[in-house]
Amino acid sequence: MLLVAGCATQQAPVTQQPPVIQPPVIQQPPASQQPSGPSDTKKESDNERFRDLYECEREAVFAEAGTKNQAFDNCIKARGYKEK
Repeated sequence: MLLVAGCATQQAPVTQQPPVIQPPVIQQPPASQQPSGPSDTKKESDNERFRDLYECEREAVFAEAGTKNQAFDNCIKARGYKEK
């Protein structure tokens, strides 16, 4: 078989598309294993209480030496907590 210059058929270069990367699938636990509403609100109220305690402790740090405990107690009472 003789090939004449310029007569041979040319094939287009093969280009591969990069693979499509899909994000991981996050599986939700079955409804029987999901936390119920009241535990979510308990967690939120715990977070709020810890935040209040932290903020009142910070306020007490800046109070005068003899009034630190009183400043903390007043802060806690102002946020609606009662003494034990």
